[in-house]
Amino acid sequence: MQFKKIDEALVWIMQRRKAQGFAHFSEVIEDLGHPEKDFKLIHVAGTNGKGSCVTYIRDGLMALGYKVGTLQSPHYKTHLDRIRINGVDIDERSFLDILNEKVDFFIDHDLNMFEMDYLIMCEYFKREKVDLVITEVGMGGRLDSTNVVRHPLLTIIVTIGHDHMEVLGDTLEDITYEKCGIIKDESAVLVGDLDSDLKDIVKEEAKRHNARYIETLPYIDLLDRSFIYRDHIYDLYSYAKYQKHNASVALEALYYLDEIEMIKMDEDKIYEAFKKTIWQGRFEIIKEEPLVIIDGAHNIEGTKALISSLADIDLPKGILFSAIKGKEYDKMLRLLKDNADEVVLTTFDSPKGLMDIEKESTELDIKVIKDMKEAYDYLYGRYSCIVVCGSLYFLSAFNEVVKV
Repeated sequence: MQFKKIDEALVWIMQRRKAQGFAHFSEVIEDLGHPEKDFKLIHVAGTNGKGSCVTYIRDGLMALGYKVGTLQSPHYKTHLDRIRINGVDIDERSFLDILNEKVDFFIDHDLNMFEMDYLIMCEYFKREKVDLVITEVGMGGRLDSTNVVRHPLLTIIVTIGHDHMEVLGDTLEDITYEKCGIIKDESAVLVGDLDSDLKDIVKEEAKRHNARYIETLPYIDLLDRSFIYRDHIYDLYSYAKYQKHNASVALEALYYLDEIEMIKMDEDKIYEAFKKTIWQGRFEIIKEEPLVIIDGAHNIEGTKALISSLADIDLPKGILFSAIKGKEYDKMLRLLKDNADEVVLTTFDSPKGLMDIEKESTELDIKVIKDMKEAYDYLYGRYSCIVVCGSLYFLSAFNEVVKV
């Protein structure tokens, strides 16, 4: 099998979602001699904030002069934005060439999309000779396809919250153990703002692996987008309050890399980088008048963080919401309804299936407009601030369908 056009290649790879399991992929990686072994790699997990944290670390390293590869999911606008170097998507030619070289191997070993992306990433970053690699856990940690790395420079757990509970467990303790699965022997693990009992779990897991345990220090919150970390003031591009935490975790990661002499820290260069850092889909302002904000608040903790940032916006607010199935949407929607003038539920095409909007609509008395463009137009004519939130898959679909 060979692909001549990028569109047919992406359709094919995105349809291959069935997994043989982590053990199967681990064997494949072992047989390949661990293609990621030559990378200086940072591995990032977390219920919320991991994408933002990856982006702040990347931009910080770029400001210091390093060539940085990242693997993140889900994609935002195109599947190609999962694999990037210095924030630039893998080009279509490189993706096609690597896929065509390896497609028979992928089929013979029955690999799924995430596993193929991982191997395409390894080959691409090797060819392009990146200095450092940052990989983001797709879900959980222990059984995620990215967890085949054996010797990361640093592992990071940004946050712990309620998400993917059908897979990771019903309690925060269970979820923490799953995310601790990325901790490796003789390594280091950095944690963000976790509850003390959850930090204790990470400490014990770190001890079990003889890994160094590091905590992100508290930051001093200043007005607007500014904060102080380790006696240095930083200004962020984002208005989202929660980004100050994610940026602090990234800063502590950079200080650790400086400590182990992997990089040379320069706070002035980091300051300039963070002033420009944008992580799409996280309190992203895509239109000024009326104010249109998109945010990937897809669980309870993310919803609370979104509401906290919205509290500073004194405008009538309409919220457009949709998401894939399997979350605690009744609690999330109650929070949104209590903090907005109106919430509208809509639909989008999703391979993972959608939430039961009819059920949520009936129980919470929320309006449903199934056509996404029609739903947006309804809010656009009524409110000075429109917030589009929910699943990251929904945000991706929104950007494709609604041309704001």
